[in-house]
Amino acid sequence: MNSTLNLLNQLPIPDNATALSLLLSSLVVLFAGFVRGLTGFGFSALCVSCLSVFLPPAQVVPALFVLEILASISLLKTCWPDVHWSWLRVLLVGNLVFIPLGVLTQQSLPADTLRLLIAGIIGVIALAQLQGLRPQGPPGKALQWGTSMVSGWLNGLAAIGGIAVAMVFNQTRLAPAVMRASLVVFFLFTDLFALLCLALMAHLALVPTSLHDISGPTAFWSAAWLPAMLLGIWLGHRQSARISADHFRRLVQVLLLVIAALMAARVIGTS
Repeated sequence: MNSTLNLLNQLPIPDNATALSLLLSSLVVLFAGFVRGLTGFGFSALCVSCLSVFLPPAQVVPALFVLEILASISLLKTCWPDVHWSWLRVLLVGNLVFIPLGVLTQQSLPADTLRLLIAGIIGVIALAQLQGLRPQGPPGKALQWGTSMVSGWLNGLAAIGGIAVAMVFNQTRLAPAVMRASLVVFFLFTDLFALLCLALMAHLALVPTSLHDISGPTAFWSAAWLPAMLLGIWLGHRQSARISADHFRRLVQVLLLVIAALMAARVIGTS
């Protein structure tokens, strides 16, 4: 905590960093961190949807990349033994190939239309899961490779590929510990890859400076939110040991519906 305070004192304070914005944003990050520790996903989707209401997305999104990587690192030691490696290898290959295709799609089609479509798909599938509809039999290679391609495309499109992976993991009834662990390592890879892509695109002057700059306001918010995120993850991870597999799957289904609703509301609110 003292090191975080010392870092904050050395950073320039943004004009919008009032006591109220610090308190409200930290509460959002605390809750999103709790959800991340409990389910293994949902941190960025919840933070972007809620924090963008009172902070510029150009400050929020780069800070969340940094926090997502730190979140995965903080959970890596406890999660490593439970990772489903056969799933993860396929997911990583698919993301390497299809993230660039998602970026190209984003540049060629209206982003808000695509996000609204994705929110609708997530909502429909989550409702189907709540009604007990799911494919029969164990997952095969076709489902694994299909998931890897779709998640890579969605990551390139709107950085939400992890939601697609979580939906499939939940459908195939992976054990909660295996699902959380696999998502932690998956997010660590995709977030590092996304930062690398942003750095390369910035070097080639393909993105605005505000989207890749991790100094100034972005560094301030990253440092300010770090304690709340780590506390939330710790609380969520502790709670995860007390929840049954059935309750965990139902929680994931409800969370997917909430994320879909927030995505749709964000698109409608900005249109």
